[in-house]
Amino acid sequence: MRALEITRGAYGLCQVAFPAPVYRVAVGQQPDARVRAVMRILGARHLIQAIAVGAAPASGTVRVGAGVVDSLHSVSMIALAIADRRRRRPAALDAVIAGLFAGMEFAAAGRRQRGSPAPAPRWRG
Repeated sequence: MRALEITRGAYGLCQVAFPAPVYRVAVGQQPDARVRAVMRILGARHLIQAIAVGAAPASGTVRVGAGVVDSLHSVSMIALAIADRRRRRPAALDAVIAGLFAGMEFAAAGRRQRGSPAPAPRWRG
């Protein structure tokens, strides 16, 4: 797995396993049960996405798909931030995070399409 998938997987795992502490650190408020449930769902999505992209890291199609999913998530969080004043701060933060993941996926897909060589294997011995 590459660093991006490891980072995404760790982020998703933290959301699934520790939604309340993650939310408190990020937003400075105690999440209610609904917020914790949504965080777990989104965390599971990140875990599944990390596994899917990690299984086919050389596939530009998989990476572009991942970037599209992250882009749509970012746009939906921007819409929530505009529509719901109470959830503005966490939605805006999540929009930024999803946007960063989208950008990194698109960049990785672009490198593969331009023919950048895969990293050389590291010999252990």
